[in-house]
Amino acid sequence: MDTSSPSFDESSPEPLSRDTPPRRMKGQTDYRSLIENLPVLFYVVDPEPPYSPQYVSPAFSLFGYPLEMWTSDPEVWIRIIHPEDQEWVFSQTTESTESGEEVDYEYRIFDAAGEVHWVRDRGCLIRDEAGRVIFREGVMIDITGRKIAEQALAENEQRYRTLFENANDVIYVHDLEGNYISMNTAAERVFGYTREEALQLHMSEIVAPEQLELAKRKLQEKLKGEASQTVYELDCIRKDGSRLTLEINSTVIYKDGQPVAVQGIARDITERRQSEEALRESEKRYRDLFENANDIIYTHDLRGNFTSLNQTGERITGYTREEALKMNIVQVVAPESLASAREMTARKLAEDQSTTYQIEIVAKDGRRVPLELSTRLILQRGVPVGVQGIGRDVTERRRAEEALRSSEHKFRQLGEGIYHQVWTAEPDGRLDYVNQRTIEYFDRPEEEILGAGWQDMIHPDDLQTCLIEWSNSLATGKYFEVEFRLRRHDGVYRWHKARANAGRDSSGRITKWFGTNTDIDDQKQTEDKLNYLARHDALTGLPNRPEFMNHLRGAISRAERTESARFAVLFLDLDRFKVINDSLGHIVGDKLLKAIADRLNALVRPGDVVARLGGDEFVILLNRTGSREEIVKVADRLQENLERPFEIDSYEVFTSASIGIIVSDDIMREPEDFLRDADSAMYRAKESGKARYEVFDKEMHTRNLNLLRVETDLRRAVERGDFEVLYQPIVDITDGTVCEFEALIRWRHPENGLIPPDEFISVAEETGLIVPIGKWILNEACSNLAAWQTKTAHRLSVSVNLSAKQLMHPSLIGQIETVLTETGLEPGQLKLEVTESTVMEQSERSLRVLRELDALGLQLATDDFGTGYSSLSYLARFPFDRLKIDRSFIDKMIIDDKSSAIVKTILMLGENLGIDVVAEGIETPDQLRRLQLFGCRLGQGFYFSKPVGAEMARNLIGKRPGRMLELGPPPLPAAPDVVELRDVQ
Repeated sequence: MDTSSPSFDESSPEPLSRDTPPRRMKGQTDYRSLIENLPVLFYVVDPEPPYSPQYVSPAFSLFGYPLEMWTSDPEVWIRIIHPEDQEWVFSQTTESTESGEEVDYEYRIFDAAGEVHWVRDRGCLIRDEAGRVIFREGVMIDITGRKIAEQALAENEQRYRTLFENANDVIYVHDLEGNYISMNTAAERVFGYTREEALQLHMSEIVAPEQLELAKRKLQEKLKGEASQTVYELDCIRKDGSRLTLEINSTVIYKDGQPVAVQGIARDITERRQSEEALRESEKRYRDLFENANDIIYTHDLRGNFTSLNQTGERITGYTREEALKMNIVQVVAPESLASAREMTARKLAEDQSTTYQIEIVAKDGRRVPLELSTRLILQRGVPVGVQGIGRDVTERRRAEEALRSSEHKFRQLGEGIYHQVWTAEPDGRLDYVNQRTIEYFDRPEEEILGAGWQDMIHPDDLQTCLIEWSNSLATGKYFEVEFRLRRHDGVYRWHKARANAGRDSSGRITKWFGTNTDIDDQKQTEDKLNYLARHDALTGLPNRPEFMNHLRGAISRAERTESARFAVLFLDLDRFKVINDSLGHIVGDKLLKAIADRLNALVRPGDVVARLGGDEFVILLNRTGSREEIVKVADRLQENLERPFEIDSYEVFTSASIGIIVSDDIMREPEDFLRDADSAMYRAKESGKARYEVFDKEMHTRNLNLLRVETDLRRAVERGDFEVLYQPIVDITDGTVCEFEALIRWRHPENGLIPPDEFISVAEETGLIVPIGKWILNEACSNLAAWQTKTAHRLSVSVNLSAKQLMHPSLIGQIETVLTETGLEPGQLKLEVTESTVMEQSERSLRVLRELDALGLQLATDDFGTGYSSLSYLARFPFDRLKIDRSFIDKMIIDDKSSAIVKTILMLGENLGIDVVAEGIETPDQLRRLQLFGCRLGQGFYFSKPVGAEMARNLIGKRPGRMLELGPPPLPAAPDVVELRDVQ
C-alpha cells in the first residue's frame, strides 16, 4: 500500500480530524460500496494512541460488537486486543507512525462472546496536502483457522517426536542411496553408535555384507511399486563388530508423488532367532547323528523290548523299524551270546557304568553279524528305565587285513589311472617306478627314465634349486615340494610342481619315496596375469600405487647407498577433469586418461616410472636426476605437452595439470613421506592458479607441520568446546535500529588466545570437524536468540553461516528441526548463509537441500554476492531470500565508480526480485550515506559495531548504535508517485 500523502476534495472545508466524521471517498457510492463489500476488515483511526477508530467497514461485525461502538469508544483497541499483545502492537504502530513505513503484524482480539480471534493487520499513514499525518488506515484478515491448524500441527509433531524417541524398537529414515537421515534413541542402544555417528553411516556399513543385496532388493520392490511395504529379517553389524538380527518393516516416503526416502521400524530378534536356531540345530544334529551314524544305535527297556532303532540297524539286521519295535533282544542276539548280553545288563544296573563287549546277532536272513557293543543305562529322575547301545559291525576289520595285503597292487593300478606323473624312488632317491602318463609325457622308454631320472629334462635355471631341495629331503625325510620347469617331448618347457612323501617302516626308517609331478603351467600363466593386474592400473596399464611405492623404495635405497642416485617425484593432478567427465561422459573421460598415460610414458626416459594413483592423479618417478633446474624443465615439458589438445572420438579435448615436485636430498624419508610432500606441493600449485608446478621446500614443510598442529589442537578444542560465538548486528540503516545479528565463531585457544575463523575454518573443512563445530554454533546462536526474544517485543533473527560439508551432510535437516523445536524459535527467525561457490560446487544436490530448508520456512541468504557466479539464472533457480553484497565492493564504492555501480545494480536487482539485500563491511559515514541514497535498507560493519559477546549484543536490540545517532536522519530519496484518496467515510 502506498504511504504517500493523498489529495482531498477541494470542496471539503478542512482535513479529517478526531471530531469530524470521515468524508466520502472519491468515487463516492461506488468506492464506498467496494470497501464495504470487501471480505477484509477496513478501518481508519487516529494517528496517535489510543488510535481511536474514525471509520470501520461493516465486516467488523464479525467480532459481534455493534458497529457504532467502534467509533464511539476511543479506547476500543485496549479493550479488545489480547493483554499479552497490547504493548508490542502499540509499540510497533508508534514506530510505524514515526518512520512512515507500513506495518504488517499478527495479534489476538477478543470478540463480544469472549472468544479469541487471530488477525493479520496491515496499516499505513494518510497525510494531508502539507504532508502531515492525519490518519492511519488499514485492513485486517481473520487468520484464526490458520493459527489453530499451525498449533495442532505443532502438537502432532511433538507427539510424533515423543513416540519416535521413546519407542523400544529402532525407528529410522534413510535416503534412496542408503544414507541415514534420522534415528531414534533405541538405535543408539541397539547398535552402540551415538546418533551423530549413526547419521554419518551408510546402510552398507550396518547391514551384514552377505545380506546387503537382500536389503537392496527389498528397497527396489517398494520403489517399483511391487509392494507398499516390506517385512523381512536382516542381519546387521553393531559398532563393536557383533552381529544382531532385526525384523524390518519399512515403507517409502513420498514427496510431491516422488519417492524421497525410506522409513522403517526394526525389532531386535537376535535372542529369539538364536534360541530357535540352537534348538533346530540341536535337534538336527541329534537326528543326523542317530539316522546317519555308521553304527547301529538302539534303545530297549529293562525287559529287553526294543524302543528305537536307526537306519543302520535296519540295514544290518534286515528288520524294518516297525518290525524291530515289536521284538525283544533275545530274538536277535545269537544264543551263545545271550548270556553275555544279560550279564552286561545286570552289571550296568548294579554299577551304573558303561560297558563295551562283543556279541554276535542273527540277521533276518540268518546271517551272523559280529558287533562291538557300547551300552549305558537310560535314567529318568535318577531311576534306570532302559538301555542305550551303539553297535559297530566289526566284520570289516577282518576284511581290512585282506585289503591291506592287496594294497600294493591297488596302488599300482591307481598310479596308472591317475592323470599326474606318478613315481616312486628308493631311499637313496633312485627311481624304481613311473606310471604310463610319465612315459607318454616325455616320450622316452621306461628303462631310460628309471636309469637317468629327469635331471637332463629340468630347465637349467631350475636344476640347482631342485637338486638342493631333493638332497635335503633324502637326508632328513622332510616332505619334498618344488616348482620347476620340465621339457616335454616336443621340447617345450612347462612349469610343474613335484611333491614326495617318505614311506617308513615300523621303526621309522625310510623304505620308499612316493611322488607326483603335476603340470601347473596354465595355472602359472594365470597367476602371472593376476599378479600383473594386482600391480597395474586396469584402465591405463600403468603401475598402480603399491607398485609405484615398490619402485620408490628402490630409489630411496639406491640414493642411500650412493649420492649420484638422486631422484625426484612429480605428483600430477588434472585440472577440470570433473568438468570433462560430467559434460562428455565417463567413456570419453576414460579414453582421455588412457591418452594422457600414453603421452606421459612417451615424455619420460626408459628408467623412469609413470604410475596412476586413481581418479585423475598420476605420479612420476624420475630416477638418477640432475639439478633442480633440469627437473623443472621436465615439468615444463610435461605441462606443455598435456596442454596440447587430445582427439577423443569426435571431440577435441583440452586439459592441463597441476604438478607438485619433491627432489631427494640428505633428509631420510619414507616412501609415504615423498608422496605426501609431493601431494602438498601439488595442492599449493592448484591454490596458486592451476596449470603450474610447485617444488616442495622447507617453508612448505613448516606450513604442513603448522597445519597438522592446528588440526591436532582443533580436535582437542572440539572435545573441550573451546569456542565462542560473537554477534555482529545487522542494522536497519533507514532508522538505525538493530533486530538482527550474524553469528560468528571464534576459537579460544589456551595459548594463543582468540583465533579468528580465517585461521582454522579451512582445516576444519578439510578434516570434517566443521560438522560438529557448525552444529555447536547453530545450537548456541539459536539458544541465545530464543532467550533474547523473551525480553523484547521486537521480532529478532540470527544469521548462521553454512559450509559446503554442512550443507551436504545428511543430518543437517534433522539438526535444524531439533534446534528449532528445543529453542521454540519460528523458522523465519533463523537465516542460513551460504557462499555462491558452496552452492555451485554440487548444484543439483545443493538445490535439493536448499529447497528442503526453504520448505521448513527458514530464510536463505547467499553470502559474498558479486564475487562468484552471480548470474540471474542462479538467483532464479535457488530459493534465496537475501543477498549479501561482498565487502570488497563496499570498500571501493566511494573511490571507484564501477564498484558503486555494481552496488546500485545489486540493490535494484534485489528490489525487482523481492529479495532483501544486506551491505557488508560498512566502515565509514560516506559509505553509509551512499548506501542510504541508493535505497539500501540493511547493513553491517565496524561502523556500527564489531562482533561482540552475547550480553553486549542483547543490549543493542531495538537500539540505534551511537554513530547512527551522530549521523542524523538519512537523506530523502526521490519523491514517489502520488495516489489520491478522498472522502473517506
